Amino acid sequence: MVKVPIERKGPRSFPLAISGTVKIEEFESQVLKGNPLGDPVNRRIAYYTPPSGNTQGKPLLVLLPGFTGAGWMQFQPAGFLGEAGYQRLDRLVRDKVCEEAVLVAPDCMTTLGGSQYVNSSATGRYDDYIVREIIPWARKKFLTGSIGVLGQSSGGFGALHLAMEHPDIFQAVGSSSGDMAFEYCYLPDMPGAVREFLKAGGPENFLANLFQDPLTFKGPQDPSGSAINMLAMAACYSPREGEPGAFDLPFDPQSGELLPHIWERWLSFDPVRRLSTKKGAEALRRMKLVHVTASSPDEFALDVGARIFASTASRLGIALVHEEFEGGHFTSGPRYESLFTRMVAALADKR
Repeated sequence: MVKVPIERKGPRSFPLAISGTVKIEEFESQVLKGNPLGDPVNRRIAYYTPPSGNTQGKPLLVLLPGFTGAGWMQFQPAGFLGEAGYQRLDRLVRDKVCEEAVLVAPDCMTTLGGSQYVNSSATGRYDDYIVREIIPWARKKFLTGSIGVLGQSSGGFGALHLAMEHPDIFQAVGSSSGDMAFEYCYLPDMPGAVREFLKAGGPENFLANLFQDPLTFKGPQDPSGSAINMLAMAACYSPREGEPGAFDLPFDPQSGELLPHIWERWLSFDPVRRLSTKKGAEALRRMKLVHVTASSPDEFALDVGARIFASTASRLGIALVHEEFEGGHFTSGPRYESLFTRMVAALADKR
């Protein structure tokens, strides 16, 4: 006989109903009109407001999901006994671990899987979409105070990108296993991508096949994942200016030979490289919090990337919180718990 020890159940044994409020609204973007991929301009914005119902002056957290993710997906139940991001924040607020905050998650998905939250002539103006449309909308709707941006994987990259581009808008930044140290996280994908392109008869044929049968994409760790990842990143990092929708790969798709002049364009986006520039360093010095986390061993070596970023920041005298957790790339829960807590505390500090 087995008797369930219900007396041992804690509040995390089964996610409780949230104390705050979650809503998803439609938003028609003007910035994304005419985007070269023909992707929708009507996007869903998901948001969480705190239990008190009072949002005025509260910290505003902009949550950026990873590759192939849209913000509203972060507001879905996380599966058996799991906590989605909004549930985790709500629990932290309910348990008085952190103060109340507003959480907003935009949809920056593209036909290729993601935008990296940058402006690109091959995908669209997703940096502008967040800064010129989503944040003004949220500030007007909720009358919030200081703004922080955080994200997972590609979202972690996007958070650092936006913070370094717009230190006048963001006061805190957090990266959970964000793309960085591109030599480690992207180069290993290139051989698999070359093989997939050869098998399909070229990158364009690969995409055509994918569009006809989306099930061809079997996830980020399948060879098809390497191919779509390289195409999506190239669309963001090395677009062909003056040719909307066109971009250059950083390697020859037949031989696999690295093309240094294109690869260097990618590296100019690498948060590690940008941290060493005057603009990047000065932007992060203005932040109330710079928080970089990862879990080891990360399947894409992003734990090593975070270490390099933290070491570079230390040499430059930039204040930074660097944390490493057990688990892999997709074990993001503990990282978000720390990111939420520290970021809300930093943004709520009136000093």
